[in-house]
Amino acid sequence: METLNTKVSTEIDSASMVPTDASIADVPLDELERPSLDIEHQNLEDIGLDDLTKVESNSEALPNPEEIDDTNEEFNNTEAAKASEEASNPTLALFMAACQNGDLEGVKSLISSGEVSASDTFSEGITGLHWAAINNRITVVKYLMENDHSKADPNAFGGTLHATPLHWACRNGLVYVVDYFLSHTDADPTLVDSQKYNALHLAVHSSNITLVVYLLLNCVVGKRNIYIDEQDGIHCTPLHWAAYQGDILTVNALIKYGADVNKVDKSLMTPLHWSFIRGYKSVMSALLEAQSDIFAKNDKGKDSFAVSKDMNCENTWLQVLKEADRDPALNWQPRRHIISAKIAKLITFFTPYVVLPVVLYICSFAEGLTIPKLFLSGLVIAVAGLILEKLVVPTYMLKERPMFKTPLMAGVFSATAFWAVLLLIVTIIPWVWKKLFLQNVVLAIMIGIFSATFFKAMFINPGYVPEPSDPATIQEQVKDLIAIGKFDTEHFCVNTFVRKPLRSKYSKFCNRLIARFDHYCPWVYNDIGVRNHKLFMTFVYTLTIAIPLFNQLTSKYFEMKAEKLGYESDFENKCYLLSENLCVGFYNNHFLFNLYIWCWFQFMWLSFLCVVQTFQIFKGLTSWEFSSLSDKVSSPKYNHSTVPRDFHGPNAPPMSEPPMTHAHTHRHGFSTLMKLIGLDQFFLTLKLAALSIFQRTTHSQSYTSIDNLDIPTDFGWKQNWLDFWFIGDIEWRNLLFLPIEGENNLNGKVVDYYKLYEYPPKVSGPEVV
Repeated sequence: METLNTKVSTEIDSASMVPTDASIADVPLDELERPSLDIEHQNLEDIGLDDLTKVESNSEALPNPEEIDDTNEEFNNTEAAKASEEASNPTLALFMAACQNGDLEGVKSLISSGEVSASDTFSEGITGLHWAAINNRITVVKYLMENDHSKADPNAFGGTLHATPLHWACRNGLVYVVDYFLSHTDADPTLVDSQKYNALHLAVHSSNITLVVYLLLNCVVGKRNIYIDEQDGIHCTPLHWAAYQGDILTVNALIKYGADVNKVDKSLMTPLHWSFIRGYKSVMSALLEAQSDIFAKNDKGKDSFAVSKDMNCENTWLQVLKEADRDPALNWQPRRHIISAKIAKLITFFTPYVVLPVVLYICSFAEGLTIPKLFLSGLVIAVAGLILEKLVVPTYMLKERPMFKTPLMAGVFSATAFWAVLLLIVTIIPWVWKKLFLQNVVLAIMIGIFSATFFKAMFINPGYVPEPSDPATIQEQVKDLIAIGKFDTEHFCVNTFVRKPLRSKYSKFCNRLIARFDHYCPWVYNDIGVRNHKLFMTFVYTLTIAIPLFNQLTSKYFEMKAEKLGYESDFENKCYLLSENLCVGFYNNHFLFNLYIWCWFQFMWLSFLCVVQTFQIFKGLTSWEFSSLSDKVSSPKYNHSTVPRDFHGPNAPPMSEPPMTHAHTHRHGFSTLMKLIGLDQFFLTLKLAALSIFQRTTHSQSYTSIDNLDIPTDFGWKQNWLDFWFIGDIEWRNLLFLPIEGENNLNGKVVDYYKLYEYPPKVSGPEVV
């Protein structure tokens, strides 16, 4: 008996196939290649999965070590038999090789001359259509099905597993070949191979989410000729296999279209039980959320807790239950909370309103005891953070996420603004309004604007791309993408099942697709997209103006108070690093002084943010696009797609494109802090500027300058600036308009970012610079 790897190489070598490129789609794989196990079979038998050890070997027991010699002898005999077959019929061997390699002219010559028939096979029954399908040779597939001399049978069974060409294409995740079979031939997706796998089972095995989505829309929801919970030879459904593989995208897609999470296999194992084999937390969480029965027992009498323990992932499973707010004291029923999620969010938001003034009051360093006061301040912050993290935040955010994904940072800003405005009204303005009247008026205007835009940017829909509820609409979008060769995860959102408009991105914060996505901002507790980006920038600009004005008024207040009280000379020699005015504040009004310093700290990172955002607007980029552009400049990435190399369409892939490698980065605490205050984008801007200068001065080809990149949204800095602020004609009244849906200007014309699939041309009228 032959092992999996041996069998794969046997199929390849028997047809003299030599891969010509590193693309996955061009490496001929045998239909036997199933998800492989890395867990001892004895453990599987202990939990009731002994049938799984037989799946990958045509329902026979895996060979024992002592049988290897017999296996090798059998393999050698099989190889000799195949070589003999090829030698006796070299024309057919040539035909098979031509189908594998995509040699359309060779295939045409052999078929049209009558030397071979499209249905000719060697003893294993594998047709040329099988080989063309598994190697993604779409033009050969089409010719074999459509020629007038000898048409191939798309439902022909062949190979050890008695599989059809459609099965082979599905197992390799070849969307375009599968689409051709199901749209233009009578290929039957309900047929099963010798292991009772149909097209959906095999698509799930491929882990290509786009193919799974395609089959769900066309064969499960659409024509409804595949039962989503169809069971294979060991009574496993597609969801069992997706859970076993740890494929969260496929698990979510199957659940979305009605897969039964409590269906059992031969051993009474549910998909949840199977998910413990790989131990992926996200898969367990999705199955639990879909109401999996955590107390269901397999034929060994073991429930989810016992199975997870056997698979060494008990801690992970308990963590999943905890994050799902299940209470062990209530037999893992949902936990009861004293406060609602809404109230918990409000508590998180308003906590800085209390903590900030307490810390500012404690830090009276002029009175001595600096170290104890710093320690006490840190203790207050730590206790408040611990209470929020352990008691409040879990009420509305169960999964492990950083605190900046909560309303806390928005509360920090608003608390700062609240106390600054309160002190301004109560303490500062009565002293300085005559001396600095204009500054008071301008500051009042700035406070009004940034307060209004802050709350508006926080609560407004940032630009959620509408999700079609009708599967027929989604199916039509998929068909459109396939027709232009763009049905992949870059152009189709596999989380929301909607065609991705240009410049959109899926947000994990709100689990929605955001049009013209810029970034998630913890300071406004919202994503920044097409509908609130202008609000956000107005908030940032006005706040950046307001802080220096506030600090100017504060400094003037210290000066006037010292003059009126007549003791400014007492402080001339007390402060070495501070001005005389600030020294007065340090010794006599430490609360306001500390707030003054805190505001300057906020101003520093806001200044960086202003510079970066303004630069990006001038270049016609969002923050997300800017980060992606940086990756492209320093280390271009290779985007693998299953579009056939011989695909003829507006998005036909290049014939030769070497794969690029890219580094895998890990985010640590320092990088999170940099991201939180916006310095990551600032340093990214400096990095790209330095690379541009380096490229210009040295003419090095190691890096691509940002100036040499074709940015499709860059229409000149002036046009980009006007596009950002105006909707429609360049009129002052349009400056105040916000998008009702996804409309905004691009190259001087209004476009709908919810349906933007092509960029407007760059040359239209006089060029704007």
